[in-house]
Amino acid sequence: MKKIAIVLIMALGLNAAAQQKPETADSAEAIVDRYMEMMEPASNRTDSILYMETYIYFRSTPHDTAIMKRWFLPPNRFRYELWFGDTLREGAYSDGKKVFREYQWDMLDGWTRVAESRYYVIVPGYDFRGPLYNWRANGSEMKYLGIWNFQGNKVYRVLMETPDKYNRYLLFEKESGLLFMIQETNEHSEYSRHIAYKHPDWHAYHEYQPVGAALLPSIESYQVDNDMLFHFTRYSYIPLNMKIFTED
Repeated sequence: MKKIAIVLIMALGLNAAAQQKPETADSAEAIVDRYMEMMEPASNRTDSILYMETYIYFRSTPHDTAIMKRWFLPPNRFRYELWFGDTLREGAYSDGKKVFREYQWDMLDGWTRVAESRYYVIVPGYDFRGPLYNWRANGSEMKYLGIWNFQGNKVYRVLMETPDKYNRYLLFEKESGLLFMIQETNEHSEYSRHIAYKHPDWHAYHEYQPVGAALLPSIESYQVDNDMLFHFTRYSYIPLNMKIFTED
């Protein structure tokens, strides 16, 4: 596994100062695009299905583990399932054309057909490429804020403004280009509707794993309500099976 230089970042400690004047918006876009290109090979492979298994738990309840399973086949076949023990709690899947189904154990009667619009509201938060995927299409704007010192390391800092979302600060390693932290704020862009919603204080990426020719995050953490949430993800490629995206 390829480890980023800043490992297990547990505190913000952002008493940092910009060391050069901000560059143009194109520089911010270049930083983000460089990072997304590292994941691109996993988005294009069509000879097998990318399978992801993520173990999720809070620091306060380490024995209460959830397992998120995801399957992806380009261009837009996708399935996710969230399990607690032997119980499927929620999920959704689509063949990207006609099949759009959702599962909610406490609301719906098993797997249920849903509108395409409903499906594409559900699944973006489960995309393995993270919150920067498709950022242009969702109306996000990037602003480069310069090179910063973060715990003795030089990093790029970028402001991300997205309609209907709180502003976020993105921190990238200068040398590798890897994203290692997203700082959430309670501020909106002047162009955004002010819709309040619950969110983590920050989201850290501690380790990336080579998956074929791609590089994908394998260890992540979030600070949520003074607690820590951890994600540990394993990736593999499995043989093609289209029933994953068409059958319950």
